[in-house]
Amino acid sequence: MPIDLETLNEPQREAVLCTEGPLLVLAGAGSGKTRVLTERLMAYLTDAENPVDIDRFLVITYTRAAAAELRSRILDGIYARIASDPENRRLRRQVALCARAEIGTIHSFCADFLRANCAALALAPDFQVADTERCASLRAAALEHTLERAYM
Repeated sequence: MPIDLETLNEPQREAVLCTEGPLLVLAGAGSGKTRVLTERLMAYLTDAENPVDIDRFLVITYTRAAAAELRSRILDGIYARIASDPENRRLRRQVALCARAEIGTIHSFCADFLRANCAALALAPDFQVADTERCASLRAAALEHTLERAYM
């Protein structure tokens, strides 16, 4: 199932079709970023000459909900293409690979990276990411400490 470019606006079409290297997309809420990213990934997955497996991408967003939405839309895109080409073993393989694909939050990516390298970084492997309240408390304490030292 090819990309339906007619349903995309011009900036979205440009973002989907620009496959020559990295691309930064800046757009507000409701502008179609998730759709553009999904279609860009589908273009790579279904490229006739050089297809790329979904687990070769690192897809990062800010919230768990957005990451779950992306994974769901990617799977929907793969399933839609399988419906058009049910004998395509490569597409069916992408469904299985999607389960282990790096689609998550920036926080989870950084935490996984730190855990994988905790020995080299002298970190305890069971460290935890602080919640919002704890971060605010630490920030306030650091600011207070800094101000006290600056005015002593």
